[in-house]
Amino acid sequence: MTEKDSHELTTREKLRLMKSPVVLGSERGVEMPNLSEFGDRYTDTSIEFARHEEAGTLEVFTDLFFAANYAVFSKTQSVTSHERVASYVGYFCMLWITWLVVGLYDVRFVTDSIFERVVRAIHLGAFVGFAVVAPKFDPSNQQAATMRAMSLILMASRLGLTIEYGSILWHVRKFKKVHLAFYLQMSIHFIAAMIYLGVTFRFTDTRHSNVFVTWYIVGVLEALLTFGLSIHYSVLRLTKTHLMNRMFLLSIIILGDSIVVIADKVVIIVDAPDSWEIDAMTIGILTAGVATTYMIFLIYFDWMKASHLPPVRQMIWTMLHFPFHLALVLFLQGFTQFIQWSKVIDVFNHLPANWILFDPTRLPRATSQLVQQNMTDEIASFFKLYPPKYSDTEFVFQQALDNITNIPDSFWPKWADALTDDNYELPTDKTTNLFANIMRALITAVENSVFANFDIDLEAEAVKEQRGKGEEVNQSAAAFSAQIDQATWDRYCLVFTYGYVAAGACLALMVLLSIVARVTAWKPWHVIRTVIYFLLALGMALTALLNLNTDQLNRYLTTPWLLPTLCIAWAIVLFLTHIRRDTPLFFKGGSPRPLRRGTNQSESNNDSEHAQPMVSNMEGSTSYSGAAGMHYGYQPAPQSQPGHDYV
Repeated sequence: MTEKDSHELTTREKLRLMKSPVVLGSERGVEMPNLSEFGDRYTDTSIEFARHEEAGTLEVFTDLFFAANYAVFSKTQSVTSHERVASYVGYFCMLWITWLVVGLYDVRFVTDSIFERVVRAIHLGAFVGFAVVAPKFDPSNQQAATMRAMSLILMASRLGLTIEYGSILWHVRKFKKVHLAFYLQMSIHFIAAMIYLGVTFRFTDTRHSNVFVTWYIVGVLEALLTFGLSIHYSVLRLTKTHLMNRMFLLSIIILGDSIVVIADKVVIIVDAPDSWEIDAMTIGILTAGVATTYMIFLIYFDWMKASHLPPVRQMIWTMLHFPFHLALVLFLQGFTQFIQWSKVIDVFNHLPANWILFDPTRLPRATSQLVQQNMTDEIASFFKLYPPKYSDTEFVFQQALDNITNIPDSFWPKWADALTDDNYELPTDKTTNLFANIMRALITAVENSVFANFDIDLEAEAVKEQRGKGEEVNQSAAAFSAQIDQATWDRYCLVFTYGYVAAGACLALMVLLSIVARVTAWKPWHVIRTVIYFLLALGMALTALLNLNTDQLNRYLTTPWLLPTLCIAWAIVLFLTHIRRDTPLFFKGGSPRPLRRGTNQSESNNDSEHAQPMVSNMEGSTSYSGAAGMHYGYQPAPQSQPGHDYV
């Protein structure tokens, strides 16, 4: 082959106004029959469309827009309260289902043409719209403009799909028997678009409306009906497409975003004071964070080897990815915050302080003036490390220091006795109350300064929320500081709770996905191992029950073990994944099996549940079936034989 011929072979096809996804007889290869030789070619209902093993350029670009929207919403509308959980789930539901219904079209019919690129702009515009409404999207505290915009965005997306399916109907216009399938598919999305349009007018500035629930119901029905049509009509079938590949790719994108967040947390830690004095604990936490993400990636792709499944199983497998991806994003959002919080806890545990208030040897001889001077010097040193971000924090410090001189000198020996004797009780008087208020103000101000330096800034959120409601902060600086401090610790408890619950749900759903996608026979060890996986998932989720015991919860939250515990659990899962079923340690008589007859490879290398055969279209032949005995394009999975795992 000459260099000129090679260049001509690799030249890209010229971009057309419209390009049909229908595979013509000449494009199917020499082994395919010419339909025109068997009578009326347009009466065949088994049209063959172009199929691809991997996502195309337009599909990947759409996935990137999904990732961008997910990242924006996670950053602007993270789970900050129990009320926000419903909002987060709702937004992710609409985003994911919109991606899914667009993807279901893409894997079957998308081509690269001017028409497809123009319509793709509608879908990308819809994803941009998701990003626009993300900062103010809150169904529990509705803004009419935001809710209307969301409805119109969903409507535009579905109208785009209606147009795209209409273009495919035009391409197959001569195949009369397949028209009904496309009319039904177009009707699904057009009716959904009209419902979204109707919902738009229900949102007003004067009242709260629960009509937004319609978004979720209609979205789920769209997806299920699309799958139903694909099962009933062969022309709309999803088998032998790269739908599973698209799901794999989306999972990678979500995992990849967690790496970005981890890197962001590392930057926060490095920018903090004493960042270069990173100890073994910090290094271990960062390592555990990266390792956990990597192990989830390995486990997911070790368990999901099949590229094609029968229609019903494919539908179940695909729809299970919604709760799986939701659990995954919540888990990743939680455990990446554990990195940040672990460093904060480490700072509190090793905060350099020479406060005379906690030195029982010096307190008996101390005066209020001496205590004030000591605390002033210590706070000044603390400010050099962790400067307060807000002026009211400095005011709280200064007010507390000024009030120290109002405490009589006779109080300090009593406080020294209280520090050394657990049974000693301070008198209940104004002096004790004043001292308690001073200590509370100093500690909350110190904690808030550290929080702000590590970008855990609830004060800015509180002020923004109050201004959004038209309210003004009418509390004293000390009371407001105490409120922010308590809210921050409550946030930590919330992150711990949903992080561990989501971790357990994530693992359990991964196991369910692997069960649905499994194409090999079950052995005793496989069943035992699956039970162990579910028990590990249950254990991670039930760890959140520490919330029922405040003392136990506080002890656990102040240790560096939140993230390493999860890392160890996932490491166990990965370890068990690669223990072969014939390991003598578990089963008597287990040993490597002899070579298969006629092969050069031992069964132990091939019969693993993870070395799954390619499962093709279980509906049967997808090519022309007019000539008896002529089946093209379908290779069945290996049949079960004695001593073999394949089914």
